[in-house]
Amino acid sequence: MTAGTTARGAARRTEIIDAAIEVMARVGLAGLSMRLVAHQAQIPLGALTYYFDDKSDLIAQAFAQLSDREIDRVVRTAEGLQPSMSPSALADLVADMIIEGFSTPRGAIITRYELVTEASRDERLRPLFEAWYAAMVPALSRLFREIGSHQPELDSRTILAVMAGLEIDNLYRPLRPVDKRRIRATLRHAFTAVIALHDTR
Repeated sequence: MTAGTTARGAARRTEIIDAAIEVMARVGLAGLSMRLVAHQAQIPLGALTYYFDDKSDLIAQAFAQLSDREIDRVVRTAEGLQPSMSPSALADLVADMIIEGFSTPRGAIITRYELVTEASRDERLRPLFEAWYAAMVPALSRLFREIGSHQPELDSRTILAVMAGLEIDNLYRPLRPVDKRRIRATLRHAFTAVIALHDTR
């Protein structure tokens, strides 16, 4: 059993990847180096070879970890979306998920977009990004179908496009209270507009 497969090793790998996520958020993929990651994680440079084959392996594992966390957050949020809820209540749950994503863990959302860009160049990363949509689209489609939508997948992708736009619009600086209010207001408007097209309640 290697250092990376024991429970302690798996926990240490997660800590190192979190360190890499912070580094990528700060310097981008172009500036990422194993030396910077080792320094951020406060471990010897040589110790990284116990967990990662090379920089490409580290990037792939970072993307996988971020993807798994995003899917977990999506599933938790989707479980709380109920057709009996008002459009504002539905929007606020999704807004909470987006706002949380800007700070948990630090730098994760910036790194996720760095890695999404990298997926356009490296097809090995694409399935990890697509897994996010594979988790979110059915969950939102279920909601809109139960509300009475005749195009539940189109409705869900409309909301996802709004979510992505809100994330990108707020990437370049720390999220302020006014930004949080705008995120909530925009999602409330989007949910209200989409649901109004099909509302049979």
